[in-house]
Amino acid sequence: MTQSIDHSTITDLRAQLARWVSKSDTGRVRLDQEVFTNQAIFDLEMEYIFERNWVFLGHESQVVRPNDFMAAHVGREPVVLVRTRAGDLKCFINACTHRGARLCRQKTGSAKFFRCSFHGWTFANSGELLDVTDEGEGGYPGDFEKGGLGLHEVKIASYRGFVFASLTDDVPPLDEYLGDTRKLIDLLVQQSPEGELEVLHGTVRYIYHGNWKLQAENGVDGYHAPVVHANYIQTTGRRVTGDSSYGVRVGIGDGARPVLGSNKRSTGGGPGTGGFFSFPHGHQIVWGMAGAPEARANSHIVPWLQVTYGEEAAWWTNKTIRNLLLFPNVFLMDQNGMQIRIIRPLSVDETEVISYGIAPRGEAPEIRNLRIRQFEDFMNATGMATPDDLAEFNNCQIGFGKGGRRSDIGRGATRWVTGGGEFGKKLGIEALMSSEAVADEGLFVELHEEWLRRMEHALDIEEGRTNAQSIPVGELIA
Repeated sequence: MTQSIDHSTITDLRAQLARWVSKSDTGRVRLDQEVFTNQAIFDLEMEYIFERNWVFLGHESQVVRPNDFMAAHVGREPVVLVRTRAGDLKCFINACTHRGARLCRQKTGSAKFFRCSFHGWTFANSGELLDVTDEGEGGYPGDFEKGGLGLHEVKIASYRGFVFASLTDDVPPLDEYLGDTRKLIDLLVQQSPEGELEVLHGTVRYIYHGNWKLQAENGVDGYHAPVVHANYIQTTGRRVTGDSSYGVRVGIGDGARPVLGSNKRSTGGGPGTGGFFSFPHGHQIVWGMAGAPEARANSHIVPWLQVTYGEEAAWWTNKTIRNLLLFPNVFLMDQNGMQIRIIRPLSVDETEVISYGIAPRGEAPEIRNLRIRQFEDFMNATGMATPDDLAEFNNCQIGFGKGGRRSDIGRGATRWVTGGGEFGKKLGIEALMSSEAVADEGLFVELHEEWLRRMEHALDIEEGRTNAQSIPVGELIA
């Protein structure tokens, strides 16, 4: 946890609240760019958004066997997710309880015990302290008890194999937190006849110069794709036609087709191209029409989906591409293959992104190969899309300067509707807001308004801390 912010900083931040996300009577919405550059804001985000909240940790398939483990982070805290010898799933702060050294120094592996390489204290993978080096000769005081020095356990919960963690118990039940986004997660898991997904071998990690919220926005931004990713569209178009004038509607197909729009740098994105849903707690999804659904890795299971889950579920699974943001730190993407993309803020202007391919367990080798090739084409750090996005994040952060200017996030305001609209009814979901145009920006409004609510709550708590510290010690004792 952070130390309390001083009173003058709290006062300054409160005075700026109305500027951070402002909405006019006409519906115009503007965002103060200081939210991407202010260090005090970032410090509050880390504690109150990434540490006192549910955040995505990993997938159960990454620790499927007893003694499997994976290292990760919850906010600034290093943690280790482990499948114990007994088969239980647990998470601990990844630090020795002796002197605080990082305990597990591999990203993944298998271990029955964790032995600290500093002084040799040894812990069971279920958290208990088993051995203190030279304990008998240590001259410890009489109240020294190994039983109270086990690893610090972290609260976790999972849904359909996706594991979330929080550093505080003061969070709603995970099912409540996810709400109707669970139905969108179900669309992923239902593609497996075995009812389970698995993370594919290999991890993509990269760091970009920019605030974490740039990635949070970008993953659900249907407006930028045909502009930023024009090279991808042109290149895949040439694979089919031999010239670069080929373009199709927004969508995702195989590695041989242009899939994200026209190379004429016109985004379109109006009615009929897809849309978005905004949910409570900051969750968002943008969806578009698949350009070549017959070429997707899930096309062969459409008849089975229709029989098993119905026409509507089959249509959403195969005919649409979907990027789901589970606030604050993970995207579940179903487009060029499936992807888990994790956001890890490192500083106010530096962010690590960790991504994994994910797929139905037990699918045929040729389908798995297609899925991986599609992932490499578009989503990989060396693919034809991700580097373009990272360049824009970098240039946005440079352009923000010290902050204070405003961004307009009102595209499509005349089309936004309260609730889920007709498509929401078909999916059986309730949404705060929706649109039937893939390039509309209303989901940014809900994203940043949720962020603003959390910042207001953070300032309330910090103000209480500061006031408590200003009370004379005698009054506190009395």
